Amino acid sequence: MERETILEVRDVVKTFGATRALIDVNFSVGKGTIHSLVGRNGAGKSTLVNVIAGVIRPDRGSVVFGGSEISGLSLKERQKLGIRLVTQHASIVPDLDVAENISMGLWAKNRLRMIDWKRMHERAREVMNEFGLDVDTRKSVRHLTPVDQRKVNIIRALFGGGKFVILDEPTTSLSSEDRDNLFKFVREQAEKGITFILISHYLDEILRVSDEITTVRDGLVFPNMKGDADTHDKLARVIAGEDVELVTRDADKTPSADVLLECEGVSAAFLKPTDTKVYRGEIVGYVGFPGSGAREICTMLYGLNKRQGGIVRVNGKAAEIRRVSDALKHGICYVPNDRHADGIVGIMPIDENIGLSILRDKLRSLFGLLNLSKERDIAARSVETLKIKASSIKALANSLSGGNQQKVVLAKVLACSPRLLILDEPTIGIDIKSREEIIGLIKDLTREGMGVIYLTNDYDELLRIADRVVIFNDGQIVGDMENKNLTPETIIEIRDKNERVAAE
Repeated sequence: MERETILEVRDVVKTFGATRALIDVNFSVGKGTIHSLVGRNGAGKSTLVNVIAGVIRPDRGSVVFGGSEISGLSLKERQKLGIRLVTQHASIVPDLDVAENISMGLWAKNRLRMIDWKRMHERAREVMNEFGLDVDTRKSVRHLTPVDQRKVNIIRALFGGGKFVILDEPTTSLSSEDRDNLFKFVREQAEKGITFILISHYLDEILRVSDEITTVRDGLVFPNMKGDADTHDKLARVIAGEDVELVTRDADKTPSADVLLECEGVSAAFLKPTDTKVYRGEIVGYVGFPGSGAREICTMLYGLNKRQGGIVRVNGKAAEIRRVSDALKHGICYVPNDRHADGIVGIMPIDENIGLSILRDKLRSLFGLLNLSKERDIAARSVETLKIKASSIKALANSLSGGNQQKVVLAKVLACSPRLLILDEPTIGIDIKSREEIIGLIKDLTREGMGVIYLTNDYDELLRIADRVVIFNDGQIVGDMENKNLTPETIIEIRDKNERVAAE
């Protein structure tokens, strides 16, 4: 069947100062398809979708939607035509209910021009049924599961007449099952004629769900690559413009017998009494749904989640960890899963972000003053070691790409010289090249004796790097085994059994 084109971008050019963000871009999308847009951070993806949505105007070129030229239309005018941009950070209001979020800006009103709350909820229930989402319209969005929050965000776009929906990193922080659930929902809408552009750094999911794939690299567009880049490695090579070697664990690595961390009967919120260990130089993968105990034990070890019982030992000695400063004294550092909320201060430069973690010790000079020269030296070394791409160490953190922001977060933590590094979804939303650089650095650090807890829902990535995998369910460990012949399917099966599997 001949492809029906719903959108065309023709000869579009966009520059920002000396930066050529888009170079003579020609790009088209078929109606009712899931069309993925891939590329490294800074490649031009965001600029391209912002041109399509009407957020920014190109210097030259045109955009055609449904056969009509729309280059002169505003963002709001394009929204009326059905073009909707659903951003990475969901544009929902957590404390409003489902109906209020869906109806925002399109309120049902009575004859007095006041909000008709009854009609609003009736209409929201009709919409929920139409799009196959079974949730209470009076429930606060804050209390929905992450995947249902993403669905509400998409339905909000469709409720307003969305025909062409741009999804920017919609699966960030979702489990693999939640991703499948979300994409089943998206596929159902596509089969009804809704068109989607998907932006994601998860290449396996891109290959699985896309009808078409377009790669953006250095402002240039390479369209319809699915047939030419039908494997993870091929697609990674096209995105990077060079061969990208995927980092893997050393197959002949000999496990250390030196216990770095030992938890004996430790408990906390959502964590039942638990025994576990981390050995020096080991990467231990932690797996589990939110509330399973996996993230809870990590935050407890860093002093963010109060320990209710049990003993924590670091290098064989009892460690009383009540707050973050206690964890740092024992050499335990944590990289949070949300770098924007908890990892960086966007309006501060790179050197000051890195220095935040060592203000009280390494940077303190006589009379309590800061040694700014030392801060600059540490930042400069970090930029070189982690290959942070920035104009200088004085570049603001929020001016960097996602991958480089994550490297700044990692540099800030490594400045503390940790013995145990806890990584919570360390590669979320970053490009393939930056991801492998970060994983490679982590692997190198363990060769120097550092222990690593690696918490992630990307099981393919986990199995490439972990020496051992610990699986949590219902506040307890249900699996603890060496990474030998493990598959994502094995991990899911053990995780969902909710019964202990003997270590292998």
